[in-house]
Amino acid sequence: MPYDQEQVAPRSLARRVFSLPTLISLALAVALLVFLGFRFDVDLAATGQQIRAANHFYLFLAAAIHYTGFLFRGLRWRLLLRNVQEPGEAAPGLLHCSQLIVLGWFANSVSFFRLGDAYRAWLYHDEKGAPFSRTIGTILSERMLDTAIVILLLAVSLPFLARQDAGLVWTVTALGGALLALLGLALLALIATRGTLARWLPAWLVDRYRQFQAGVLGSFRQTPLATLWGLLAWLVEVARVYLVTLALGIDLGWPVVIFTTLANSILTLAPTPGGLGAVEPGLAGLLTQLSTLSIPVIAALVLVDRSITYLSVIVSGGILFLARGVWRQRAGAPAGS
Repeated sequence: MPYDQEQVAPRSLARRVFSLPTLISLALAVALLVFLGFRFDVDLAATGQQIRAANHFYLFLAAAIHYTGFLFRGLRWRLLLRNVQEPGEAAPGLLHCSQLIVLGWFANSVSFFRLGDAYRAWLYHDEKGAPFSRTIGTILSERMLDTAIVILLLAVSLPFLARQDAGLVWTVTALGGALLALLGLALLALIATRGTLARWLPAWLVDRYRQFQAGVLGSFRQTPLATLWGLLAWLVEVARVYLVTLALGIDLGWPVVIFTTLANSILTLAPTPGGLGAVEPGLAGLLTQLSTLSIPVIAALVLVDRSITYLSVIVSGGILFLARGVWRQRAGAPAGS
């Protein structure tokens, strides 16, 4: 079998995602979070009392509805993958796509620089034989759709918040707009260089670049349906935050709930594992400006929501990762895949 960089590089990526240095980095990020808690004088006793008084039924619903979001994201990614698959390729299944998305989130939660997306693409390449570059292209399209939906929802909530003196509101909105503009420019560049840039690339890179182009541009064949699945996934995220507020007996109002949910997603772009150390103080600062809640109540809200979106993903993703590894070993899959 000839040497294939497309297989060797992702295998190195997987080792990097789950390496000891990554786990040490995760511990440092946790230490930073603890430091920030003491730095801003969070009343841990009052915060703990607020959490213990939470309604467990609403917390369970919040966690359950959070994981239904993976099904909507799986539906969307399956659609994007089917848009670009070649004749004769096996059609991806919904549960398979949803599992890989969970594993991608898990990898993002334990590694720096959001390596989970590349890890997810490698898993699909490894298990289905689809080109790695083309699969990465579908994930980039997914990110473009996500960013457009985030900006749309921000636009819906912004008029209700703009009258408040909240600098972080405009900062988050500007970050979202800048990201959308950057991705839009990348898409325009791919369209403009279709069929021309390949002439300037090394021979070994031409096919991979063309596969990447096909993955990005071919994904948009059924944009309305893909947008619908993505919008439902984001509405699930909004519902999760709302249920957490109900569990804690907090009245935030829908505009603040929507904006907080979207700010959470933007802040997770920080290069720390799962945005750890950036999301928590960012959300706390945002809620301080947008509400009259006390610091212990804000801390409780942030910690409970992050326990669902971050800690539970590490637990469930880790279990899924180990279970799939055991299953593949029993099925005779090559070691390390």
